Order: sequence, then C-alpha cells, then structure tokens
Amino acid sequence: MGGIVMLSPKPQLNLANALGYFREHLAVGDYYMDGHVVAGQWRGIAASMLDLEGVVTEEKFLSMCQGIHPDTGQRLTMRHNTTRRDGEHTVSNRRVFYDFTISPPKSVSVVALYQDARIIALHDHATRVMMDELEKFAETRVRKGGANSERVTGGVAAAMFRHDTSRELDPHLHTHCVVFNATYDFAEEKWKALHATGMYRAQKFAENLYYHELAKGLRQLGYDITNTPTGFEIQGVPQSVIDRFSKRHQQIDAETKKRIETEGLRGNEKALREQVAHDKRRRKIKNMPAEQLRPHWAAEMPEPERAALAKIGPPKLPPPLPETSVGKCGLPQLVEWADAHLFERRSVVGDYELMSSVLERGRGENFALADLEKNVAERGYIRDAQSRKLTSRDALSCELSIVLAAQNGVRNHAAFNAAHQPAPSLSAEQRAAVSRILRSRDFITVFQGGAGTGKSFALREVVRGLEAARHPVVVIAPQHQQAADLRRDGLASADTLARLLAVGANARLPRGAVVIVDEAGQVGGRDMRALIERVQACGGRLILSGDIRQQGAVAASDALRAIEEHTSLQTVRLGAIRRQDPQTVQSREEKAFVRKYRAAVKAAAEGRLVDSFDKLDALGCVRELDVEDRMAELAREYCDALARKEKVLAVAQTWDEVRAANDAIRSRLRETGKLGEGVPVMSWQSTDLSEAQKCDARYYTPDARVFFVRDYGRFKRGDCYEVAGADERGVALGKDGRTTTISYRYADRFVVVKTRQQELARGDRLLMKFNGDSIEGKAVRNGELVTICRVLKDKSIRVRDDEGTIKTLSAEQRMFVPGYAVTSYASQGKTVDTVLVSHDAEQTPINRHQWYVGISRARRKVVVFTGDKEALRLNIERESDRELALSIKPDDATVERMRERLMEEHQHRLSLQARQRLHESVRQWVPPPQQQQNHTTNRGIRP
Repeated sequence: MGGIVMLSPKPQLNLANALGYFREHLAVGDYYMDGHVVAGQWRGIAASMLDLEGVVTEEKFLSMCQGIHPDTGQRLTMRHNTTRRDGEHTVSNRRVFYDFTISPPKSVSVVALYQDARIIALHDHATRVMMDELEKFAETRVRKGGANSERVTGGVAAAMFRHDTSRELDPHLHTHCVVFNATYDFAEEKWKALHATGMYRAQKFAENLYYHELAKGLRQLGYDITNTPTGFEIQGVPQSVIDRFSKRHQQIDAETKKRIETEGLRGNEKALREQVAHDKRRRKIKNMPAEQLRPHWAAEMPEPERAALAKIGPPKLPPPLPETSVGKCGLPQLVEWADAHLFERRSVVGDYELMSSVLERGRGENFALADLEKNVAERGYIRDAQSRKLTSRDALSCELSIVLAAQNGVRNHAAFNAAHQPAPSLSAEQRAAVSRILRSRDFITVFQGGAGTGKSFALREVVRGLEAARHPVVVIAPQHQQAADLRRDGLASADTLARLLAVGANARLPRGAVVIVDEAGQVGGRDMRALIERVQACGGRLILSGDIRQQGAVAASDALRAIEEHTSLQTVRLGAIRRQDPQTVQSREEKAFVRKYRAAVKAAAEGRLVDSFDKLDALGCVRELDVEDRMAELAREYCDALARKEKVLAVAQTWDEVRAANDAIRSRLRETGKLGEGVPVMSWQSTDLSEAQKCDARYYTPDARVFFVRDYGRFKRGDCYEVAGADERGVALGKDGRTTTISYRYADRFVVVKTRQQELARGDRLLMKFNGDSIEGKAVRNGELVTICRVLKDKSIRVRDDEGTIKTLSAEQRMFVPGYAVTSYASQGKTVDTVLVSHDAEQTPINRHQWYVGISRARRKVVVFTGDKEALRLNIERESDRELALSIKPDDATVERMRERLMEEHQHRLSLQARQRLHESVRQWVPPPQQQQNHTTNRGIRP
C-alpha cells in the first residue's frame, strides 16, 4: 500500500520570499473538476479578530507576512526584522509564517480528482476540523516579571490554499494551511509573536484527526478502506495506480539513489532527499485544472487499471454507514487500547496524545471528536490543573507505593556494617560513600554516582563490607550487558533484574538478602514495585545505585527519580570525576585539555548545562556544519581516532542520524582501505512496537517477522519466522511446513522485526540487539559491541568482543545493527577514548539527559557536531518528556478524591502495622485542599 504524506510543517524565514511564495506556489492550482477556481480562504480566531474573512488577497497576505494589521497598517508584533547579523553570518531573526501542509493517501487523491468530486468536499471538511483543533495549541512566550515560559492563546490567523496536482501534474490533493506569526495574548491584552512549539507537539493529533474524518466520510459515501500501520487506502485501487501517480516521489527516490552511488552518503538520507526535492523542483504549471488533466490521466493507465477504478466508482445511492460496535461499546475499548499503548512507556501524557492514538487505532469508525473527548473525560484520569497533561490511577498508585515503601522504611533497620573500614586503595570520597552506605538504617539506600566517578569500585567495597557482616548479597542490573560489566568488575554473581523477577524465582532470594541494583535509574515503576515486594517478602533491603541525571527507564515511571524527589531519603553521592584523568595522557597540552574537558562534564553533572556547552565550545569541541559536511567530518574524526589506536564511539539522538553516521563512517573506512569488499547479509531490525501494538493485526505487514525472546511451545528463544498472517485471534507463523497461530496473550514472548540487507566486511563493528549464546556456547549480550573477524560461507559470522573473546553467530542470529554510531541510550555505561556527538537541529531536539550522557563517555576527547550551535545551546536545558505521575498537580476537588481513593487502595494491600504510617504518609504527600496553597515543594514527604 502507498504511504500517507503526513502533516508537514515548514517555517518561512525570509520575508523577501513570502510574496513570491504566494504568487508562484500558493495561488496556483486551486481548481474544482469543473474548472472553477477556489481561492485561498481565511481561517482561525485571530483571523476573525483582524476581520480577515473569505478570500485571501495578495495585499492582506503580504500585510500579515510583514506583521502589520491588514486594515490599520499598525504593527502587530514588536520584532519586524526577519534577519540579523551574527558575526560574519546572516541568520534568521523571525518566522514569517508556518506552512502546515496536509494531504490524503494517494488512492484518495486519484479517486477524488479522476472520478468523484465529492471527496474534495470531504478533504476540505476534514482540513477545517483539523485546523480548528490545531489552533487550540497556539502559544506565545511570556517574559514579563522574569518569567520564561509559554502561555496558550488558542488563536491563529491562517490562510488555507487547496491544490489538486503535484509538480508533475499527477493527482495530488493537498492543502497548505499558512499560519502567520501573530496571536493575541488575552492575559497581556496585546498581539504578540506566535510560539508554534505547542502546535508542533500536537501535530500527530491533528494529522490523525484529519485522516479519521476523511476515512469516516469515505465510508459514508460507500467506499471501503484498508487501514495500515501508517495510514489507509481506498480498497480496490490497484497498487500500480498508486505507484503510477507518484512520479515526484519516484524521481526523488531515483536521484537520491544516484547521488549516494556516485558521491556516497555523507549525511542524513532524509536531508539528502529534501535537498534533491529542492534541486529538482520545477515551476508549477498554471491554468491546468483537474478536468483538463483527466483525459491525460486516463491515457496513462492501461485498461485493467481504468476498469478497476470504474468498479469502485461512486454508488448511486450511498448505503448508510455500517453499524459498528464503536457507537455503543467500541469507543471505550479503543480508549483502553490507547491507554495500554501509551502508559506502557510513560506515566504522564497529553490528553491529545491519548486521543491521537484512539483516532489512529479507530480510523474511519463511526464516532466524532466530541464523543471521544466525552469518553476520555469519563475514564477518571488525573488531570493537571494548568495543562492538558494527565496520568492514570494505576501509574500514580505504582509510583506512590514505591515512594511509601522508601519513606516508611527510613531508619527502620540496623546499620549494615557500621564498623567496616573501606580499603585504602579507594579515594577519600569513595571511602566516605562506602561508610555512609554501610551505616544506613533505611529499607532503601540510594547511591548516586555521576558518569565516570568510579561507582563500580565503591560498590565492590560495599559488597565486601556486607559479606563481612554475613549479609546475603544479590547484585543485579536491568540489562544483560550491564550485569556482564559488573561481573568483569569483580562482582561475580551479578545477574539481571528480569531473571530475579521471573515466575517461580522466589527461592533465588535468601532470607534477609541485601539486593544491590546497579543502573537503577533505568528501572521502570512496575519492575521496581515488583522488586520491592519481592525484597519485603524475604525481609531484605535494597541498595539502589544509579544516576537520575542520565537516561531513565524505557518503561513508564522513572522509579529512582520518584524516590529521590518525593521522599526524605538522604542520597549518598560521588562527585569527583575519574574518567577524564589528566594523568593518563602524556603532553602538557593534552593534560590541560583533559582537565578542561573534565570541568565541562562536571558542569553538566551539576546541572549547569549551558556552562558545560560554553566550556566545550571554548575548547573548540563544538563544530557547526551543514549536514553533509557534518557527517563527513564526523567520519574523518572517527577514522583519525582509530589511527591513534583509540576506542571511539559516535553518539546521535535519532535513528535517522545514527544510520547516517554509520553510513558515513563506513564509507570513510572503505575509502581509506580500512575495510575490504563486503558480503551482503540480511539482518533483523526491531520495529519497537508496544505490547498493545503487537496485539493489533495491522502492524503485521507482509515483510514482518517474529523473533522470540522467550520460549513458546515449539518456538525457542532466538527463533525468527516470517509472519504468515494475522487477524483478531493472533499471529500465524510457519515452521517445518506447519502453521501455528499464537494468541496475542503471548505477545510478550516475541518482538516484531523487519528484514534489512546490509554489507558486512572484516573489521566492521556491530551492536548486538539480542541475548543468546554463540555457536561455541559463549554469551552474546544485547548492547554488546563486537568487531567482525570473518563472514563464513554458510553466512555465520565470526566476531570478537572488546575483551578479545571470539564468538560465532549462527546464520539465524541476525538481530544486530552497525556499531560505529549508537543512540544516546545505547551509549550509557560505555567508556571510550574519544566520543563524537552528532545533533541535527531540525530533528528531535536534544535534552539535558542526552547531552550529559553523550559528552561524558570519553576519557580523552569529545567533539560535538551540530547544524545550529545556538539551537543546541538552547535545547540542552530541555527536560525530557518523561514526567512522573507524582508531578501532576490536579485541582483541589480532584486532590481530595484522589487522597481518599489512594488511602483505600493502599490500606488493603499493606499489613495492619503499616496502615497508620501509610495514613500519615498519604496525608503529607497529598495535603487537604486548604493546605495546598502552602505546599510549595514538590519533593513530597518530609520528616
């Protein structure tokens, strides 16, 4: 099926280009099939306030571009200069407008413009509905009285231009929603610049609303639709028709492939495609309405394609919309699905994100947005009083139970081993930390060690002190590779959290065990709660070692952060950085550099993010380059580090950037003779579906496979099989000539993957993405980096890990990706000599956790590559979107109801002895309404 061209927002930064954009692009090609011109139309609350109604004229369009009132000529916003000088460069100073472009699937464009003009009206209606919702997210910046925030204004001035063809004159229905850079701030009672970040956040919601309204309208007209993971198409439109009228896409594909073959991929393929699209853009042809092009389109299609379209022609009397379960009980089920999908990995979401998932899952079903809003409102989510954020009672209950267990265990135990004298080989700071941990009387003791502070050495001494006092000790970590690293560092019995929590594993915990969790910041709420219950059951205690300043859990709720921020536990900390050690380098210049590099990492660890950026920038470690030059320079630095016999790693924030960096590095290695001729090998890449998505048949596309991470019947861990089909009952897999349907109840036993061909040569680096055993029986761990020794004739791959161990991957062990560049998350816990950090300013902005993790990986050298230094400098202070349910601040009435419900829920789960302490803890965490105004800290329970 053809993919959907999603809602695409692009800012216009150049005022000089705005008028040309209007004349040459926007005001061209607006035609019905009968040849009548449809001019651009004004839309939005702010437009109404400016008396902008009806047809968009060139004069008023240009006035809005200039930021002046279209009638009075007075200024609307303070800033009018669209550019400014920054040193030797001219940079953008003001957005002129934002062009949000929306289009239907290609099959819809073809049927609408070739034979059924009613669909054009559906598109117009869906676009208006979309735009009316999107403008509710309009914001402006608030800078009065020292404030530095955004305020929702909920109003825009938009000019909407519908076009019906592509530049190649293929049928391509689409509408440009041009949103001008002005909005009215009712709080300050004046016009101000539009801050579009809120609209960008709601982009997926707006897109899914448009497609839902369009698909629903098509079904009302009598068309059948087929939903896919990324969109939908009209049933009966041949794929050959979709491909035939996608010439623009095909041209870009061909030219991009040609440039990669001749010049190599020096940057991001997505950016290269955009550059190709710009270079190959041809002027739009005027005065060619769809009715004049229809004979041309008919001539392009062979008779079978024309016959197929005629067969799905509009019915004379459209049947009523088929009865669905959505109107009565299906909508609640759709919301439950969205709830499971989103809250699996996050404990706080926007209500629009929840509704977006429902609209995507139930696309085209018989419900309206108002029905959905009502259903969400009735589900009892806990909403933030000042925003559209919400959390579930389950998420809040999970976090609160963790916080209560930690708080109620304060000073309730004897010291571990107060008399222990730490080894003199540790630093003074490490010895003090070990002593504080061993003197702890708390049920949960938190040990925070920043990146490169020698936390593992201190933990080893803690274990020695615990064993000297005859405490049973269990050491675990979230990931197999982390557990392997602990074993390498002397903690021989280290294992994974998953194995400890496995069914029937109660016997693994001896009575009174002290469980040490390394990298505890990556443990989600549900696993932490289960671990706490397991430890409580054996009368044991917990030591949580981690760093909430680094990346958190993949699963919902960063449990360690909840404990640190919402209890009175006194965290034991290590602050002295040992990774960047000037004594490990030779020359005076190198020692000075490492010393200053360490200062930058320390600034980041202490929360002084901009200071850390400035320190690195002053060292020449931050380089601003265009995307192609950026990747080429990153590859050069990578190869130079290899030539110095250093361990080197590239780190990026998105998978697009990771792939671009891997391609660039590998091309450079080929050019410099470091890699020989490669062998094409198929690998399996995870589609990263949530558990809810794995229970939806539409996500099992024809190219999907299933990789088992746990045994199930005749399928063993490590097996990977093609999907034979999927329906509401489950997913069908073929093995040994027999097909087995696996119920979605067992979807946690596998991950869904897609096949990707890549070239492998001796010396290539790979990142393992599975846990298993090599042909020799040696462990292969998810997150492990290896180097290829040889690709054998039977397609098995001999590799060497970074400890020098040789392993052979079987022909079935194909879960890996290139390992020169990795995501920030995958880089956490790794130590190299040189780290290269790539940041694409136009993609997902970096946040403070990614910045700190990325720059702190190296011992000797760091280089940060970016397309926009200023954007990077601003973004590194940005918090991630992973908020705690405990951070939600509901209104007073909700607080009181929530307090009573949580009391009831937790009291029946705990012993009689703990209920009084629970009552006091809940009362203090969620004070009665009259105390809310005085409850100024969000750090929760205090003694």
